[in-house]
Amino acid sequence: MRIFLLSLLVTFWAGFAFPEALLPLAASPPSPAEVLQFLEGMGFAPEFTAALSAALLSGFKSGRATTTVTLLLLQDLAKIPREQAEGILEIIRYALSQGFIVDTGLTGSSMMNEVRKLLALGRSGQEIFRVLGLRLGFLQATRAVLVGHGLLPSSAPGPEAPLTPADRVVLETAWAVGDFILWEGGSPDDPRFLGYVQGRLNRLATLGVCPAGMAQEISAALTPGILAEIVRVVFQPERR
Repeated sequence: MRIFLLSLLVTFWAGFAFPEALLPLAASPPSPAEVLQFLEGMGFAPEFTAALSAALLSGFKSGRATTTVTLLLLQDLAKIPREQAEGILEIIRYALSQGFIVDTGLTGSSMMNEVRKLLALGRSGQEIFRVLGLRLGFLQATRAVLVGHGLLPSSAPGPEAPLTPADRVVLETAWAVGDFILWEGGSPDDPRFLGYVQGRLNRLATLGVCPAGMAQEISAALTPGILAEIVRVVFQPERR
């Protein structure tokens, strides 16, 4: 199965650099209050601003988001039509409400970095919304399938719950699956699929990005059937 999003982007994420003119890297991280002040000035409806502010504060507290990348993202989104920016931020707000990590710092797998990369490439707000919706689907499906196969604890974390090794493993597994399907031109029955995901997890475990024990255990337990099930669940939302 070829995914229609393949034509949207070429695969050159590695090493992609962002201009950080509005927030020099040498500066101290902005405070949560500074981030929320900028958000307040973006002109969204008060109800949406309040809901997003609460989600971001929970994310900052739990470690699921950073003030640095969040402010950079908001500055980037301020340059596109407001309704498009709101749609993108609503997906991020919802992901936080479900306990998913949305920001891993200036590099790495995360919704916020994905949005910033696509904006820097000149992609439209509508296109970014579609890609981000699929990324959310991969996160939800990965957690559900891994829990269903007994590879992760059955309780889903809340937005303010302390981060656990499982949170980062879900993120990185979902990102590897999504990268293979969306950007590598792969399909669920591609013989490269399992090796691609296992290689990513093992490499991140070696680098210390993922908790080594759990990441390597999950990697070893994955099968082509489990990965294909994750993809099926993404494109059949009623199965989540």
